[in-house]
Amino acid sequence: MKLLRKARVFYKLFIPFFLVGIGLVIGFSIFIYNSTYHSVEESFLKDKKNYTKQILNNVEQKVRTIEYGYTAYSATSKFEEIFKNPLSGKDFVVYRDIKKEMSYIEMMGIEGSNNSLVSLDGNWGIINGSLKTLTTEEVTEYQNTYINNNNNNLFWKPIKSGIEMVMTLPMYKREKFALGISYIPRRSIEQIIGDQNNRVEIYNKKNQLLYSSTMKDREVKKSSFQDFKAVSNESGQTANVLETEDGKKYVYMQSDYNRWLYVVEINENEIGSIIHNTRVGLFIVSALLILLVGIISYVLAVSYTRPIKKIQAKLDIQGEHKKQNELSFLADSIDKIVGQNELLTASLSIQKPQLETLFVLSLFRKRISENDVTNRLDQFGYHFEEEKVFYTGLIQIDNFDDQQIGDKTLLLLAINNIVGELVPKAERLNPIVLNDEMQATIFILDKSDPEPERRIMKYYEEIQVAVKKSLNIIISVGISPIYDTLIDSKKAVDLAKESLHYRVNVGPESIIFYNDISSMLNDASISKFPVESLNELLNAIRSGHEEDVMNLVDRLVEEIFRLNKNPISLGVTLIRVINELVQLGQLLGAESKIFENIKKLYQAAMNAYYPEKMKEMLINDLIKPVIISTHDKTERGFKSLSEKIVYIVQTEYDQEISLDIIADRLHYNPNYLSNVFKKEYGENFVDYLMNYRLQMAQSLLKDTDLAIKDIAERLQYRNSQNFIRFFKKKLGMTPGDYRKEYMH
Repeated sequence: MKLLRKARVFYKLFIPFFLVGIGLVIGFSIFIYNSTYHSVEESFLKDKKNYTKQILNNVEQKVRTIEYGYTAYSATSKFEEIFKNPLSGKDFVVYRDIKKEMSYIEMMGIEGSNNSLVSLDGNWGIINGSLKTLTTEEVTEYQNTYINNNNNNLFWKPIKSGIEMVMTLPMYKREKFALGISYIPRRSIEQIIGDQNNRVEIYNKKNQLLYSSTMKDREVKKSSFQDFKAVSNESGQTANVLETEDGKKYVYMQSDYNRWLYVVEINENEIGSIIHNTRVGLFIVSALLILLVGIISYVLAVSYTRPIKKIQAKLDIQGEHKKQNELSFLADSIDKIVGQNELLTASLSIQKPQLETLFVLSLFRKRISENDVTNRLDQFGYHFEEEKVFYTGLIQIDNFDDQQIGDKTLLLLAINNIVGELVPKAERLNPIVLNDEMQATIFILDKSDPEPERRIMKYYEEIQVAVKKSLNIIISVGISPIYDTLIDSKKAVDLAKESLHYRVNVGPESIIFYNDISSMLNDASISKFPVESLNELLNAIRSGHEEDVMNLVDRLVEEIFRLNKNPISLGVTLIRVINELVQLGQLLGAESKIFENIKKLYQAAMNAYYPEKMKEMLINDLIKPVIISTHDKTERGFKSLSEKIVYIVQTEYDQEISLDIIADRLHYNPNYLSNVFKKEYGENFVDYLMNYRLQMAQSLLKDTDLAIKDIAERLQYRNSQNFIRFFKKKLGMTPGDYRKEYMH
């Protein structure tokens, strides 16, 4: 009984598989055969058309040659003289000339043909190579048949063993007094046609059968022949195919030259012989494919039968189905299982939040495979229609007003509920309390979202406000970088923790993205120091421009905070700035009591969180006191510095000198010296130097006989023309004119 049940299941699967496979194989074979047959038939018909056209061209060429030979000879000047007079055996020369022309026509025409010339006026003819005198009856018969009551000049007609052509001569004259006759035997036409395996027929324009390769009077029926004529008149000299009423196919083509119709029969057996090997091969391939289908059907039936039998064995432990159809019993059993599964699903849906929480914990602990992740997401109703990206956010409670928080677990649960309320379900997985310190949320955002971090920042700002308002506590948030697959949630939560740890450097109630601090974490020991901005500030302090100092402090502190994201490098940089300011104050002679409370400023630098507060302390506790204390000394210092610069210019005007050289000698910044000099003298250093050298040039022109070129070189002009142009621009005359004017 078990064997029978097994056989029924097996054949219920095997037979459909096998029948479907056979159907596909047969359909495929028929398609291939039809495609091949049509391709072969098309190629075969093309060959037949080319063959028909070749016959037409070959026959027509020979026919034209014969006609041209007679026409050309009848157009000669001697033709009329010869053929209007009698001819006897004594006229050997004339006979020889006629034979020569006939030999030429035979040579150029169809091989094996026999040509004759007949004189109707002279009653003679050269027939079969011999001169023959025609009787009156023969001449009269020729006249009645070809000359009288007939407008044709050319006659092609079938005879017993070939084709005969009769041409009235001369060709292009109204008066006809001679005939050109050519007899073309059948074997000569067969030589032109060539292939005797094809059934070929040639009809003249009077529908007479001139030639048939089958030796019959006519192969094509008269009714079919009329169809050929009708269609060929429309198609012109083009090979076409026509199927007649008796089911035969012919290729036909009509000549434009003499309106002869050429017909070649298409033998279907020829196509069959060509396609024979294809049929045999296709049959063998089809048989092999059917065998393969049988094997595959058997394997599939066995492979499907085995699990079905196992399921039956599981479901039929107590022999419930007995003689019931196995597959029907299987379907009923599956219905029962599905019903039980629905009850189980309903039960599980009640526990869904707890299961989803366990799922998120598994992600954070990396205790789940990628396939399980996909299945679980489907179970929990997360169906992503677009590509998604993920972020992990962690919340930690800060101390508020230096008081310890009470029961953190309850507060974290309350925070978790607030997160679930404020963040839409479509943009997150179930939020969870990760441990007794942190709450965690995995955000789900579209990959095409241009500003995902801004969206997350907005949610957490709302959460901070709600938590502060509802629970009277403050929280900080650490957020991981973006990631593409939930399998990376373990790494993301670790990076979010690292972001959250950084709040000790930023302060409470912070929202910190890992991307914002990653560069600092990787480059913690390097501080970025804006040297140029500091030098500008120091020069402004020396000059006492309080408004410039305030602007430069703002720019310097902003730049330091922008360049140094790491708290350590930020503190180191700020301490270096404080040291530079203290050193400057001491150099400028500021009162020592200003620096007694500098320790507080150093401490603020090491714990700097806000640039505004740092600016305020630098200005009020250090910079302003230094400026006020050193103002008077600075004024005196300005005058002293300016006098030193003037002294150097007046004593070294004839040497290479510049503000950079003087600044290096006096140990000052060139820009600082430029500001000091302009403030004291009202003009910049370069203008003063050029004007002083101009005064010295005037003295040298008046008091010495030095050449203008030598004076220019002494005043450090590399090109005397530049000196002359500058002199003229300032005094309105050249150095030479100035010397002449002074001499007079």
